[in-house]
Amino acid sequence: MSKLKNNDDNLKKFKALKKEKNESIGDYAVRVIEYNIINMSLPPGTFISEKIISDMLDISRTPVREAFSRLEKANFIEIYPQKASRVSLIDIDIIDETNFIRRTLEKEIIKTACDKHSNEDLILLNENISQYKKNIKNDDLYKLLDIDNQFHKILFLIENKKLAYSIVKDSMKHINRARIFNIIEMDKNKTLTNRNRTLKEHQDIFQAVKEKNSKKAVSLIETHLSHVTEDLELLKNKFPDYFKN
Repeated sequence: MSKLKNNDDNLKKFKALKKEKNESIGDYAVRVIEYNIINMSLPPGTFISEKIISDMLDISRTPVREAFSRLEKANFIEIYPQKASRVSLIDIDIIDETNFIRRTLEKEIIKTACDKHSNEDLILLNENISQYKKNIKNDDLYKLLDIDNQFHKILFLIENKKLAYSIVKDSMKHINRARIFNIIEMDKNKTLTNRNRTLKEHQDIFQAVKEKNSKKAVSLIETHLSHVTEDLELLKNKFPDYFKN
């Protein structure tokens, strides 16, 4: 199959989300394109153009041009003047650096969570785990990943670290793409290994927080957040064309 045919097939997977109330056209375009990139509906290396995206979203090319510019700055799109742009390849260096930031912050956050959690915090964590378990076979991987990320958000909010979580959230988009990619590959093998691993580790982290065992909790969160790097090496060996050299 030719690369052109592959590209056409990738574009057929593009999903146009519903525009939110009071959302600007530019923000809408960014959100939809970013969603499709992170969700692997637009795989790394897929060629796109302002005209193609504007036609699929039924909006003018000006907000799409603005969206491309913003996504280029976020390292999600590579723009070639006078030519079609393409979805950026997965950059392991970016993921390693952002995951380093995340691990560093969360190891401190988990200590606070062990010391200062309330019964209400434990209820929220437990409800999140139940929600993840209920959705573990959900085909909407973006939603499943959001539930996963909400678990970590609760840990940050125990000490009211909203700004710290915001920093982590903004830096995690490249990690999220890698995580969804890994889940997709696991699904092809008819296994829920990745999802079951996440569920089990969240349960273990919850138990350590509940018991106020900060030493154990730090060790668990370190292991939990290190998987993305290990998984990427396996994916890179299988799909070298998706990764930046």
